[in-house]
Amino acid sequence: MAAPQHDAIVASRRRADLAVILLFVAVIATPGLGLLFGLDRTTISEAEMRELAAWPPWSWALPAVAAWPDKFQHYFEDHFAFRSRLIHWQTTFLWHVLRTSSSDTVIAGKDGWLFYADDGGIEDYLQTEPFTPEQLERWRLTLERARDWLDARGIRFLFVIAPDKQMIYPEHMPGSLHRMRDDYRADQLIGYMRGHSNIDVLDLRPAIIGAKKGEILYHLYDTHWSDRGALVGYQEIANRLHRWFPAIQPLTRADFDASPSTPSGDKTTMLGLIDRGKMTMPGLVLRRGWSAVVVDPEKPDPYGEDGRVATEIAGTNLPRAVMFRDSFASRLIPYLSEHFSRILYQWQNDFDIDLVQREHPDVVIQEVVGRHLYTFVPTPELVPIGLSGT
Repeated sequence: MAAPQHDAIVASRRRADLAVILLFVAVIATPGLGLLFGLDRTTISEAEMRELAAWPPWSWALPAVAAWPDKFQHYFEDHFAFRSRLIHWQTTFLWHVLRTSSSDTVIAGKDGWLFYADDGGIEDYLQTEPFTPEQLERWRLTLERARDWLDARGIRFLFVIAPDKQMIYPEHMPGSLHRMRDDYRADQLIGYMRGHSNIDVLDLRPAIIGAKKGEILYHLYDTHWSDRGALVGYQEIANRLHRWFPAIQPLTRADFDASPSTPSGDKTTMLGLIDRGKMTMPGLVLRRGWSAVVVDPEKPDPYGEDGRVATEIAGTNLPRAVMFRDSFASRLIPYLSEHFSRILYQWQNDFDIDLVQREHPDVVIQEVVGRHLYTFVPTPELVPIGLSGT
């Protein structure tokens, strides 16, 4: 082989090797450089439905120094550049091509439906661990102590159970999941309270099940109810409140117009997928306009997902309220707020007497989604007995 030809081949191979090396360096360096420059930065992973690891604070204490590398590794694994995009591509392929879920927290149901399996959802559906008598009695004590403490101060108390998606649409759950019982913990608690207490637990399921033939009340890829499902739940709550406060006249569907600029569900979807039905379904807007104004926080989340939300209607004699709630109440906020001169929505399951005393409400609403009856342990000791508590 002639020397010039040989030299050309060697040079070509060297260029090819150099290109491979540069490509390799670029691939391994891009995630770190992207993290350094803040590319693709986020705090929540919609696909995984969880909060991502926070930057680990530094401390010169020896145990903290030893633990810092592991914490940084968790942070890096959650935040390297293009991570969310890669996960989105993966989940999209697995769902649309293979019809399977990429996450243990999401169940692939029938007919293209997804269901949330975390936070007690799958355990409550399977009913492998129903309530024990001791657990039911603990719930009774907790609810009665809250009711009695409020009653001694002239404050009404309403306990509400919001239904999970699988409670309303069990026909779309996968047939491979075999339930141990036909009921839920919500049924067990309601039955126990009816037999051992005079507290009336408001179960929203009958009304929502009755309304589901008319339109979709939970979106295919959403774990929460849509604004239409929330409207039905709100109407049941408002009807109950009307018994105590005649000024509360529940809004009807005829009071609303459909608006494509208003969301019809929450801002996340399971697996981070695009729910076309959710995107094309117009939200509901009160025809006469909303009277209530959010006064806290200053820049509220449009989906009501702030930990603390307070709304007010100025210049009215409407009652005041406090609502201890979880994520299911986010879609209730626009509706309920129309009936109170001030209502504070506090994202927590526990009863908080200090907050109640600061707000001076006429009624306290405690809303709990069905699956939290599996994960949340009530604490009756948080509420003093009678008027002796401050």
